[in-house]
Amino acid sequence: MVRTSEYNHHNNMISLEELCMNPTAIKSILPGLILCGILAFSAQALSNLPVLKGHFPVGAVMLAILLGTATRQFIPIGTSMEPGIRFAFKRVLRLGVAGLGFSLTFNDIEAVGFRGLLLDTALITGTYFFALALRRWMDLGKDLPWLIATGTAICGASAVVAANSVLKAKDEEVAFSVATVTLFGTFSMFLFPLIAHLGGIPVPIYGAWAGSSIHEVAQVIGATMNISPKALDFATILKLTRVAFLLPVLIFLEILLIKEGQKLVSNKTSRAEHFPWFVVGFAALVIVNSVHLISPALTVQLQHLDTWLLALSMAALGLETHLGRVLSVGRSAMLAGFWLWIFVSLWGLALSVVLFGHSFHGI
Repeated sequence: MVRTSEYNHHNNMISLEELCMNPTAIKSILPGLILCGILAFSAQALSNLPVLKGHFPVGAVMLAILLGTATRQFIPIGTSMEPGIRFAFKRVLRLGVAGLGFSLTFNDIEAVGFRGLLLDTALITGTYFFALALRRWMDLGKDLPWLIATGTAICGASAVVAANSVLKAKDEEVAFSVATVTLFGTFSMFLFPLIAHLGGIPVPIYGAWAGSSIHEVAQVIGATMNISPKALDFATILKLTRVAFLLPVLIFLEILLIKEGQKLVSNKTSRAEHFPWFVVGFAALVIVNSVHLISPALTVQLQHLDTWLLALSMAALGLETHLGRVLSVGRSAMLAGFWLWIFVSLWGLALSVVLFGHSFHGI
């Protein structure tokens, strides 16, 4: 049985093929795309302000979500904007997620070492088992626990919407999950350094803890930049390595939904349609980046472009966010996000103590 959602409007989505063949389709998405682009550029400009960059590095992606959400609540959005907004949210996002491959190489993965990979693997696996337990114990629906777990375990808001490309959840559940992981990730950015200072957590343990447990790259940087350069470097690499788990995680979600009978998989066409091909693009770009087929200068420019694409798609997500619908998701969902955050923080700290509690020459 094919699973659909009244909020996803799949039948009204403009495909890339339509854009190539139909100039009218291009005109229909331009107004919304321009609005998302303006918000993305604004988010990037704000994120580069010294007061934010030096003391509160939230990043362009997070700011774009906030700007998009504020715009939706306070400024009327015409129906002419909707096709472009939805195109940015559904299609441009996939390019942005694939482009994360420009920020990762095999050398980065090797740099975290066996213990770092074991830490990431154990933390991500534990997060999904805990989400499964919450799904059974609380009235959360089928998709919400996996959305929050993916954002918590992998890379925040980008991972939530990447997971939704497989899950096809309701828009308000996606928006709620993004808001939840952004909120609790920001809490971690402020609380982790305070806990490290009060508890006297050694730099090796703290770098591993922050890199494995905080959601967004910008939040990891904010939580470690004033602790130690070595903690900052190791935590950032460890965090980027978690992004490499996006491919197996989305394949896991695909298999899970197939087993639960929520997707039609009786022929090759349906399997090809549902498979998250953009994640294969991500893996291909990691390989390209690893073998240095692209010059370092161009790679940096492509990383900046990818940040803008992600900011554009996150601005679209914000514009798709109706606070009334998000709040209607309920108290149980908020508690689920809270308990997942607590679990990841404690589990990550415990793993970091066990794996990095003795002398580690890499930090």
